[in-house]
Amino acid sequence: MSFALPNKASANVVGEMAGLDTDIWYTANGSDTPLFEGKPTVAQPYYAHSLSIDKYHDLVIHFRVTNNTGTVQPVESFLYTPLYFTHDFTSAYPYTSTSLTFDTSRANQLSTKVIGNDGGGTFNTMYVESFNDYSTTFDITKPLGGVLQAEGLGHYTDLADKGSLEISIPLKLASDNYNYSDPSSIPFAVTQGLAFHAPTYYWTYQFRSLNVRPYKNLLVSDFNSTDYNNLIGADKYNGITKMFYDNVGMYANQDTIPIEETDHTKATVDSITPTNEPGQFKITYTYDGVTKSATATLKSYIDAKDFSVAYGSNWSSQKFNGVTKLTDVNGNSVTPSDSNVTITIKDSKGNTVNSIDTNNAGAVYDVTYKNINGDSKTVKVTVGQRSPMPNNNGGNSSNNNNSNNNNGGNSGNNAWNPSTPNNPNGTGLPNYATVKGAAVHAIKRIYMYRNANFKKSQRIATYPKAKRVNRPMFVILDYAKSNGGALRYKVRDVNHNSKTDGKIGYITANPKFVMNVYYQTMPKNRKITVISKRGIHAYRNANLTGHAKTYKKGTRLTVKRLVKHNLTTRYRLSNGTYISANKKMIIQGNY
Repeated sequence: MSFALPNKASANVVGEMAGLDTDIWYTANGSDTPLFEGKPTVAQPYYAHSLSIDKYHDLVIHFRVTNNTGTVQPVESFLYTPLYFTHDFTSAYPYTSTSLTFDTSRANQLSTKVIGNDGGGTFNTMYVESFNDYSTTFDITKPLGGVLQAEGLGHYTDLADKGSLEISIPLKLASDNYNYSDPSSIPFAVTQGLAFHAPTYYWTYQFRSLNVRPYKNLLVSDFNSTDYNNLIGADKYNGITKMFYDNVGMYANQDTIPIEETDHTKATVDSITPTNEPGQFKITYTYDGVTKSATATLKSYIDAKDFSVAYGSNWSSQKFNGVTKLTDVNGNSVTPSDSNVTITIKDSKGNTVNSIDTNNAGAVYDVTYKNINGDSKTVKVTVGQRSPMPNNNGGNSSNNNNSNNNNGGNSGNNAWNPSTPNNPNGTGLPNYATVKGAAVHAIKRIYMYRNANFKKSQRIATYPKAKRVNRPMFVILDYAKSNGGALRYKVRDVNHNSKTDGKIGYITANPKFVMNVYYQTMPKNRKITVISKRGIHAYRNANLTGHAKTYKKGTRLTVKRLVKHNLTTRYRLSNGTYISANKKMIIQGNY
């Protein structure tokens, strides 16, 4: 049902009735606590306030009429939405727009209440749909100009003494495109609550009005800084563009304009933390209870990544290997060196150390690179394993081939080793000799001795004859000759599950007792058999990366060719994948 509003404008006068109390207020964030309210006095019918939308959301405007006159009073209660704040709905004089409007997404919060009206009349709810058009049924598809409480349109209704009427309307921003850096350019919103009452001669009303202007307390933007030291110093507030705080007054338009705080150091810098992008930092600020973040981009920065070093290798020659990017204050790339990058190293216990111990197999260190302008990056550096051999599942052995850097002590016979190799294995030794850094295993019972002249009293370890898959392994560190001219290998024990693991000494080089762990030839029939209990992995690449498949023990495979990889060998299979040529995992022929 809809009907027209009787024309009372010509007879309306503003008049206060003593004891008929009216007040208007805002709530937000789902709380019932008023943000601010218009005081129920004749002297202050208007109230102006700025409204922080950084702090407050889900706004609701409320209007209440309470009868404290001591007797029943005939009244009408009317709350205008900000879109219509004068009786002339066709204009917004003297204002041309509003910044708040009815929030249809929260229409369920649109409500009216009649409280303590025993003995009074019946108050119905009517909705302003357009100029002079009211309806008792709410239609969300039509604009809402206001809400009226009365028995009927133009009918004053008795409100019992101590009774009250209340209207609540949810509001939202009328636009998402306001220029918050200039709050004065944002329209302010006027909401008025009117209580019509009947004097002796005229239709009269008293009103309360809240004028509010939305603003943001803290405005930030991304920015550039030359380097980290400047960022944490003079530049750290550069992400703040504007700061404002509340203004409040009686009525004037300017009382709704928030006050700018030009001293940005009154904000706190909560944190400066690196992002996932090299040279970028997230800076978090807090001002007047509002927290926001900006991104700072450095011209001079350092970036780095985790990396590994080979067991026994020289740390100094590779200490900058983790640095992936280093720029100066002009943004130009520069080469890392001791003059522009400092390095701090911590071991697994958090102790600061001077360098990485590359003889500490498997150790992981935290290495922090810091450029001369204060930017830093921490990475992890891992020391490779002592053995260049893969484990029994055919893993990669290509990362530890620098084990020959460990001289293990003087062999006492360096002059005997020829300086120029004269045979295919590159040792300058007999053809059966295996090159330094490579691995050999014992095929019969052998002993390890303290020096190249084997004496029973000088034995430091015994290695019984074992099945092929369990044969003891060693890495050759150097060569020596006994006084009788017999060739010896100076080796390191790499049997990781044995008590002898890591021992260094001398063993025989006789090929009847020790042999290269890796096949050096193709099988005659191009067939091999997997003998490892755990099987063997096949990979897409010769460096044994890119796992492709696992072959179980007993599987027969066809070999296409032998491939050398550093000091090891691989077999390329007929399907194009690669496996280790480790004799402990495979055997030539159909086994």
